[in-house]
Amino acid sequence: MKSKKIVFGAVGLTFLYGLFFYICASFLWSKGWFISLNDITPQNVGFKFFMDAVVNLSFVFVILGLIWMNKKSLAIVGITNQSRLVTLLLLAVYVIMFLAHGDFTIKGIYLAYFYLVVVAFAEEFMFRGFLFTQIEQQSNFLTGIVISGLLFGAMHSIMPTIISNGSFADLIAKISNDLLGQGILGSALFAFAYKKSGTLFVPVLIHAILDYSGVVFG
Repeated sequence: MKSKKIVFGAVGLTFLYGLFFYICASFLWSKGWFISLNDITPQNVGFKFFMDAVVNLSFVFVILGLIWMNKKSLAIVGITNQSRLVTLLLLAVYVIMFLAHGDFTIKGIYLAYFYLVVVAFAEEFMFRGFLFTQIEQQSNFLTGIVISGLLFGAMHSIMPTIISNGSFADLIAKISNDLLGQGILGSALFAFAYKKSGTLFVPVLIHAILDYSGVVFG
């Protein structure tokens, strides 16, 4: 019974994270306050930084705060110093990609920050460090991949639906299309990297490299 409560609690909190993201992103879009990555300037980067922190990182801060209040180790969400060589090599790859891109403007610097922290760290923390870990501890590896993958895939359907002014029905249809590829298969890749390395930083950097490569290589 206790294990079920833990799993339901983790799933529920992650669901609230996705719902919070959907509500905030929809509000910003409807008010014309949403700043795309292509429109970042020195004048609006401060607002962009603040809103990304609120929308994407709020639940990360909440969970970290709860861990600190309960005097538990950050290792329970994968923040460890294991696989340091692999972590440093992946970080070096990311830095090299940034340098190779050659965009050292405010926009270029923010893009590198965005894909590493706002996207990769936030998503890996919530879906691997927190949700997957909780489920795997109470059940098994495969169950952790499937459940975290379903919510992970659903999360990636939100912004495309909002930007295309889609309805809630469009969101559901988009989610159903994203569950296998970006969802379960993506979850399996990052969960395997997480378990094999023993640290959340490895899947974070792999995730960031894969996303940022779309910017660097066009």
